[in-house]
Amino acid sequence: MIEIKDKIMTLSNKLKKDLGLFDVFAISTGAMFSSGFFLLPGIASHYTGPSVFLAYMIAGILILPAMFSIAEISTALPRSGGAYFFLDRSLGPIMGTIGGLGTYFALMLKTAFAIIGIGAYAAIFWEVPIKTVSIIATLFFMVLNLIGAKKTSALQKVFVVFLLVILITFIADGFFTIFSKNSLMNHEMGSQFTPFFSNGIGGLFTTVGFVFVSYLGLTQIASVAEEIKKPERNIPLGMILSLVVTGLIYGLGVFIMTAVIEPTAFSNEMAPAATAAKQIFKWLPDNTGVILMSIAALAAFASTGNAGLLSASRYPFAMGRDQLLPDVLSKIGGKGTPAIAILFTTALIILFILVLSEEGIVKLASTFQLIIFIFINFSVIVFRNSKLESYDPGYLSPLYPFMQIAGIIISLKFRSSLRC
Repeated sequence: MIEIKDKIMTLSNKLKKDLGLFDVFAISTGAMFSSGFFLLPGIASHYTGPSVFLAYMIAGILILPAMFSIAEISTALPRSGGAYFFLDRSLGPIMGTIGGLGTYFALMLKTAFAIIGIGAYAAIFWEVPIKTVSIIATLFFMVLNLIGAKKTSALQKVFVVFLLVILITFIADGFFTIFSKNSLMNHEMGSQFTPFFSNGIGGLFTTVGFVFVSYLGLTQIASVAEEIKKPERNIPLGMILSLVVTGLIYGLGVFIMTAVIEPTAFSNEMAPAATAAKQIFKWLPDNTGVILMSIAALAAFASTGNAGLLSASRYPFAMGRDQLLPDVLSKIGGKGTPAIAILFTTALIILFILVLSEEGIVKLASTFQLIIFIFINFSVIVFRNSKLESYDPGYLSPLYPFMQIAGIIISLKFRSSLRC
């Protein structure tokens, strides 16, 4: 079945293998560091209070089954379309179409949320309409993606390196400021974290489901697997490195925000990293720390918007190539990119920016993605048991099938918590 369907792919609509290990790391990491760090912590603290940083760390651990499953299937079937392609080949065209559209919408929603963050942080410096700035940014990323994946990834690496330098400095200085002997914050830590669980354990797990979207970028790399060199090595290694770095920075960074921002203000804060920077970078002149964090936030939102559009556009491209969507979506432009799919995806992202609220975008994106994780973990079980000769992954998920069963249970649990 896989062999027959893949013969449909002709040389004229295959994508070039331009992406290496650092490209994988940069796309995945850049796609995660944006709204999850610079916009979402305050909103998420509504559900659990000061324990919000713990929710981020738990979410990072609980995404492991989905990550291992995606890494395995991506090395066996390195094709554009990510979840759509996997599910189509394992569970059939109907489930492939449902899964592909679900992941496509999840990626677009997360991308829209990140691009809204560009407008929100730009408004700190200038009196500009948030959504107007967001739409202009979306159009910029559209042009960049039309030029080519390699050039898109090159800019992505610049964003990610700059961002990691700023965030590591923020964390190091934050811990020094909080825990130094003479720090007033050190003496106020108890009140900042009391009550630790404002809505009990149930509130904590609701928050874990809510912030799951922060790690969605980890799985975006599957949608560009066709363009990755040595996928059996670069996909799993790039994803693992990205998750370790991102999980640590999320947990430590959100802990610092919780420690330095007054709890009531934190729950209503739309730019928590910039607000925290006012309390930290005291060794810098005037508002330099706030400006630095705001620039980092803009770089983060830009990297997610850039990587999100890159990844999301490969879904209608792959589905058009399999004739499940109009064939025009599978056309390759003069620069070797799926131009029509990019334009179509851009139009939908702009629509989401215009009509949806920030919290609504996050909940929809998380719900879609949790459903897809259930299907993907189940797909690994189907592929392994089918014993197809053509299913020959270069990387095998550890602890099979317990890892996949755990992933299905975790996704079901957090999907139900998001409905509450």
